[in-house]
Amino acid sequence: MNMWKTTTLGLMIAGLAGCNLGGGSSGDSSGEPQTQDEDIAGYESLQAKLEGTREVFLKGPAQDFATAKDTLFWVEAAVGDPLLHSYDAATKQTTNYGFKVYLTGPNSPNPTDNINYFASTSLIASMNELDGANTYAVGSEKSALGKLTLPAPPYGQKWWSYGVDGNNVYVTIINMDDAKYHVQRWAPGDAAPTDVAILDDLIAPNVMGEFHNFAVSGETLIFDEGDRIWLAKLSDAKAKWAKNDKRVNGVDFYDGGAVYSQNTEFWRYDMATDTRENLSDKMRSGYTLNKTFAQAHHPAGSSTWCKRGNTIVYEANSGIFSYDLTAATVKPLLLSARDNSVVYKYPTALENGTLFVKGLESKSGSIGADGPTYTLAP
Repeated sequence: MNMWKTTTLGLMIAGLAGCNLGGGSSGDSSGEPQTQDEDIAGYESLQAKLEGTREVFLKGPAQDFATAKDTLFWVEAAVGDPLLHSYDAATKQTTNYGFKVYLTGPNSPNPTDNINYFASTSLIASMNELDGANTYAVGSEKSALGKLTLPAPPYGQKWWSYGVDGNNVYVTIINMDDAKYHVQRWAPGDAAPTDVAILDDLIAPNVMGEFHNFAVSGETLIFDEGDRIWLAKLSDAKAKWAKNDKRVNGVDFYDGGAVYSQNTEFWRYDMATDTRENLSDKMRSGYTLNKTFAQAHHPAGSSTWCKRGNTIVYEANSGIFSYDLTAATVKPLLLSARDNSVVYKYPTALENGTLFVKGLESKSGSIGADGPTYTLAP
């Protein structure tokens, strides 16, 4: 499973956490409809109950979260140069890394604007040099594994699109001999990368539009060409279009399909049948907190989300909710404060189900820019 965001490319393994609370329509045991004040009291009571399940993981600012199985990665950039950290939930080990995860150069003087890294359970890669990616061992402060040397990317592009899966680094470059987009694989110790796919050939007779991004998980390849999402096996001769008719803001892909979001609409695409189904319609109809907050669980515009197995954890209009793809049920995990004193965003989770959520804090009534990172146990 592989989570790919088209805005900030990253690998995130999502998880389910929370309580089976809420549901049904407004009303008490007598069948009488609740008043708005009673609905508000119910919302605030549930908010407080859910907040009792959260624990502070990080007090200070943190960003660029990613996961690899049961390891969380993040960057802290509030003071000084950005620094990468990781937390292994199995061993309870936190590692503070001593290498750069940002590119600096003549046209890239600000480190915070150029943060980039990808990680697996064993390997971290970063385009922290102008001519390629350096790789390092996970769990060690500064243990270099090797360097993938690359030609300079096209003018205006800071680095070639790349990613990590297992012990391999994948990169997509333009081959100067045929002017096509080649996906290459490299592992520390290899003398040079080797081609594993040519994107132009996978979509032919369609003509390659603007290439945006790609990722590989196992033998499954996904890429964005002209805002169209394509899926293929590395051994396939042709890729399949995932039927998206708008630019996506997040994709979780796996062997045989993908789930992706287009603003407020979630879709599930199946490669075998070459069809997609709308999931947001089921999310909206599958739960009601109460009449006053009937749309609290609706997916928010450009919702941030993650996925583990058959559960989507997503940013809704009023907090963080989960949707079980098998049972078609919605659950509230955390409710944002009605006065915006805390607004929950950016869910990501480990394979063991532990959920991490940012709580953006504010005392002014507007949504805050930062706040603690919380955990919710599975």
